[in-house]
Amino acid sequence: MKTIDLIVPCYNEEQGLEHFVIETNKVISSLPDYSFRYILINDGSRDKTYLVMKKLAEQFKNIKYISFSRNFGKEAAMYAGLQHSDADYTVVMDADLQHPPALFPQMIEALEKEGYDCCATKRDEREGESKFRGLFSKMFFALSNRLSDVKMPYGSMDYRMMTRQMVDSILELSEVQRFSKGIFSWVGFNTKWISFKTVDRQLGETTWKFSSLFKYAIDGITCFSVAPLRFTAVMGTVIFLISLIYIIITLIQTLFFGITTPGYVTTLCAILFMGGITEMSIGVLGEYIGRIYMETKDRPIYITKHSNFDDDNKTEKEN
Repeated sequence: MKTIDLIVPCYNEEQGLEHFVIETNKVISSLPDYSFRYILINDGSRDKTYLVMKKLAEQFKNIKYISFSRNFGKEAAMYAGLQHSDADYTVVMDADLQHPPALFPQMIEALEKEGYDCCATKRDEREGESKFRGLFSKMFFALSNRLSDVKMPYGSMDYRMMTRQMVDSILELSEVQRFSKGIFSWVGFNTKWISFKTVDRQLGETTWKFSSLFKYAIDGITCFSVAPLRFTAVMGTVIFLISLIYIIITLIQTLFFGITTPGYVTTLCAILFMGGITEMSIGVLGEYIGRIYMETKDRPIYITKHSNFDDDNKTEKEN
């Protein structure tokens, strides 16, 4: 019997977590040839998510949980789950049921019968999503694929099933500033993409705001591309050449036509333009330097406060 671990990052999922387990168990029960285990990660929730996890773990023997000391982010939660997974196949999914468990059979078939190392999902459309958010998402994927060697299909999601070999490869990338969508693509391996239509969550509220999505997009670009740095270098070179040409033209005009009174508007525009370019360049450099600074600190990606994985270790020692 092959084993499958379900890694489920949770942040303020008090209302929907139990419903998620119940609905997922319905799918699991239809796959008796596989042994499923939940790995629930409480990412510093402000509600009673941890208590719900603990209750579920007492109710179901196949539920393990990890509770962080504070909110470290979804990326850290996924990494923690992958670290604790030792199954033949590993699934990463959300607890809001926007990642339908009904896709498990299709994912298993892709890995076992079709020979893929990973079966990942992408969304075709999402009910209730604003046009502005959809446009921003398309722009992100287009820009990211253009600037970096890591290619991600439009609408790609974290929801996927992976082989043990692929999970082990992902764990070798232990950087603090993580962008899992890019990491999943960077490690390679044969991936089958399946599409599905997502719907709004039924219970609880989403914690993703536009500001969070914008920061996530910046992380995605800077984690796997140095194109912004090259862009500032090219822009500086272009401005230098334009300035050099302007200086030569000004010298010729002065030598042959006399000194003319410089225009106030031209001077002001030039100062503001150069000031803006300088500030932008410093900002781009600062973004990369900040990432170097965070990586050199060598801080842990997450800190565990509670976990019932410790119970297994105690049991092994007693035996």
